[in-house]
Amino acid sequence: MKHWLKTTLGIIACAIFVTACNDDEDFTGFEIDKNDIAIGAEGGIDKIIIKSSEEWVAIASEPWIMISPANGIGTAECQIVIDSTLSNDIREASIRFTPNGMSPQIVSIRQTGFDKCISIENPEVEIEASEKKDNRYFEAKITTNVPFKVNIEYSDNTIQEWLTPKSTKITLDRGARPRTTNIRFDWRANTEPETRVAEIHFLPTDKSIELKEPAVLTLTQKAAPLIEDNRAGDSLALLTIQERLNTMSNPWDPSENMRNWNNVGLWEATDKDLPCPEAVGRVRYVAYAMFSYDESFPQEIKYLKYLDSLNISSNTNTMLKSLELAPEICGLEHLKKLVIFSYGLVSLPDEFANLGNTLEYLDLTANNFKTIPPVLTKENFPKLKSLILMATRRWTTSDLRKAGNYENGLGLHINVDQDNSLKRLLLWDTLEQLRLSNNYMEGELPEFTVGVDGVTAYTQADVEAFGGDTIQYLADNNMPKILPNMKMLSLNLNFFTGNLPKWLLYHPHLLDWYPELLIFNQQEGGINSDGKLVKFDNEPQTFDYYYDVFPGTRSKYELKEEITEE
Repeated sequence: MKHWLKTTLGIIACAIFVTACNDDEDFTGFEIDKNDIAIGAEGGIDKIIIKSSEEWVAIASEPWIMISPANGIGTAECQIVIDSTLSNDIREASIRFTPNGMSPQIVSIRQTGFDKCISIENPEVEIEASEKKDNRYFEAKITTNVPFKVNIEYSDNTIQEWLTPKSTKITLDRGARPRTTNIRFDWRANTEPETRVAEIHFLPTDKSIELKEPAVLTLTQKAAPLIEDNRAGDSLALLTIQERLNTMSNPWDPSENMRNWNNVGLWEATDKDLPCPEAVGRVRYVAYAMFSYDESFPQEIKYLKYLDSLNISSNTNTMLKSLELAPEICGLEHLKKLVIFSYGLVSLPDEFANLGNTLEYLDLTANNFKTIPPVLTKENFPKLKSLILMATRRWTTSDLRKAGNYENGLGLHINVDQDNSLKRLLLWDTLEQLRLSNNYMEGELPEFTVGVDGVTAYTQADVEAFGGDTIQYLADNNMPKILPNMKMLSLNLNFFTGNLPKWLLYHPHLLDWYPELLIFNQQEGGINSDGKLVKFDNEPQTFDYYYDVFPGTRSKYELKEEITEE
């Protein structure tokens, strides 16, 4: 039975083969299986079956069509390869099949154009609440054939912008054929214990272009850990700030008691200036140093509510930075000492005056202020005793005629003949320390007149308070009382010229200030904006004049020669 089935199937197959061969041999003429091809903008491959008794040739009307084979005889399968279009419009072409001795046949080709589009590979993205600085970004893969812009809508319209798109330029060098690019977005850390959402809209720059559907990426940022108002909350705030700053020093160990952390101090119950009983065990002092940060200081500083001393120092590449002060620092109600050294600050906000009720010591050395911040006044800071604003040099030069050659300015460069900010500081009579060394201040130190700008003269009461007749000269000569409580003044390594004012040369604490080094000594070889060599014209060579008018000071300051017996 099986042998018979195999034999029968074999006979049938042979019969079919012979019939087909006979059909091809008996066929006369030329046929194609289709006369129209429709294809999308991306192009592709289609097929045409040809049956012909004669030789034939195929020719396309446009170069974006390729035929293979383009000639032959008998039955054949032609591949029609159609390139992708560069247009938004429909384009048409044809293929002409010409058999030998017979009428040609035409195949019409119609290719649709690309829709104007902006497409997002991943339209929903979630990011962490915080990462190290170098990791705080994500990339959106965009495929488009139109120039576009980015518009960001935040879920809370009052929130500070926390997304920054980088360049949205894309090279559309293939006409309407879409191109793909990655758009980078830098993001700020979320400091609040709630998720936040932003919708990123990719919009055609040409408003007349309508997309089939909006191109919107929804970005969700995770919530920050909840920082509670207690000792554990202080610990979490310290660690979070350290992470955001990307500090280069050894990190604190969370498993260790906070009392054992370096550069952290806590309030003790025995502290005389304890703000309140609830402050015991909370953070009183913290210092952050050696870090790399390009933003305002981390907002978590606001949770250290009992902080009375904050030291921030040594940001990287400070001369290239132009940073604003974190507003949260201005809300620290118990802050007495603030050091922001080499951070990259260019200004202080008006809210900085909120620290005036408590701040006693302020050091802003080595930042990038262009002038003395106007918020620094006696009225705003009645308790301030020490103000240090030294080495405010973004770039280094000894010739102020070249000041205009430096991007973003040299640093603290003012002409005191035209700018009253130095005069304002010199009238701050409650200051005990004023350090203004190594800046770019030029001009002549101001003189003062009794009765002008609220200036008073030394009185006999001042003489008695100082120690009897030691400074009688000041009262007798109606000398203006400038910086009467000043224990340390430094003005050296600036670009001052002209005369030293009398109030300074005869100041009762002049010799306490080491004037040869910290007052008279200006920038070595320095040239001011007028091309003048900087130095004081009346710099004293000795202090005999001082001892003559203040004879009571000679025994205190004059060096005595040691007499040795031979």
